[in-house]
Amino acid sequence: MKGKDIKEQEIMVRESLKKIKNKIMVMSGKGGVGKSTVAVCLAIDLSGRGYKTGILDVDIHGPNVPRMLGISGFLDVSPSQLLIPKTITVNLSAVSIEYLLADKDQAVIWRGPLKHSAIAQFIGQVAWGELDYLIIDSPPGTGDEPLSVAQLIPDAKGIIVTQPQEISLADVRKCITFCRQIEMEPIGIIENMSGIICPHCGKKFYIFKSGGGERTASAAGIPFLGTLSFDPAVVEAADEGRLLIYMSDEKRPYNQDFKKITDNVIKRIEETKVEPVSLEEIRKSKWIKIAIPLSKEKVAPLYDADRIVIYEVVDGDIRYLNTVEQEGHIRPSDIKNFQVNLIIVKDIKDKARYVLDRDRIGVVSNVPDLPPEKLIKEFLAGSLK
Repeated sequence: MKGKDIKEQEIMVRESLKKIKNKIMVMSGKGGVGKSTVAVCLAIDLSGRGYKTGILDVDIHGPNVPRMLGISGFLDVSPSQLLIPKTITVNLSAVSIEYLLADKDQAVIWRGPLKHSAIAQFIGQVAWGELDYLIIDSPPGTGDEPLSVAQLIPDAKGIIVTQPQEISLADVRKCITFCRQIEMEPIGIIENMSGIICPHCGKKFYIFKSGGGERTASAAGIPFLGTLSFDPAVVEAADEGRLLIYMSDEKRPYNQDFKKITDNVIKRIEETKVEPVSLEEIRKSKWIKIAIPLSKEKVAPLYDADRIVIYEVVDGDIRYLNTVEQEGHIRPSDIKNFQVNLIIVKDIKDKARYVLDRDRIGVVSNVPDLPPEKLIKEFLAGSLK
């Protein structure tokens, strides 16, 4: 794909995301833990509460969302050449790679760049409309698809699904590391298949042990969202495309437990909302510590700098502190480690800006090619926005 096409794709994705309030990627370290079932049930429960919800199936090699929702056929195209999601209910819509395949049993053999382009299309060239939640069902592991989602959707947050057995928990720990490396916030862990209730005696048996998900969450400092028992009726409903009907029965223990998980998800989304830091408040502060990335003596984009100069402003007096040489890509976490409260850059990616907002670091971008001290004076005078 040419540079111009990539830029246009990025613009379309950005415009589409403006209409979606909350984006949640449902992940797992390994297959077979019920990740897709959890993703679909979460989307159903949120939509049942009146939230406009979309579910995006980016499990390109094994899309299961259409089967679970009982929906088939191709996606329609709007007059403006946007893909129209499949309408499930008045508050729920879905998009999956399967809707674009002539044969649902066809194997999809794509390399990373093509996967990235397809996911970008699913986000930017789909007429999602105004959504409260977009639930993204990613394939298991930490490969191209979840990485693409994290790059394309700066404020996506992760839910990690696991079984309580150790072999699954080991892979979950890799998911947690993945989230931290790409600076995506995990809002919690769900322990699925945590015991099965005997239909004859009512006793609960722990076929995959229990408590492992909660212990892993505690050790990693991540909230635990809850447990779900193994219910054969869920498997049957998913296979037959009746999950929507199954989830409507509020008397089922599985659904009661799931509603508690949804409550926790909504609570966590509210707790992790990010608002940009007020530059005016920083400007009025008596003490400001500022990072400015440079390349060849000029202010540079965060992703293309060879060093960072650090200044502080005390009662309006500008003082040079030090220069930090950088090798390779500068991450937002590097800026946080400098303990600054402002960064002045030539350009910055949406993902990095979101992370810096989350870390309460003010961002001034698209600045003119001026020496660092001159840029700081311009900021203090209110000339840089």
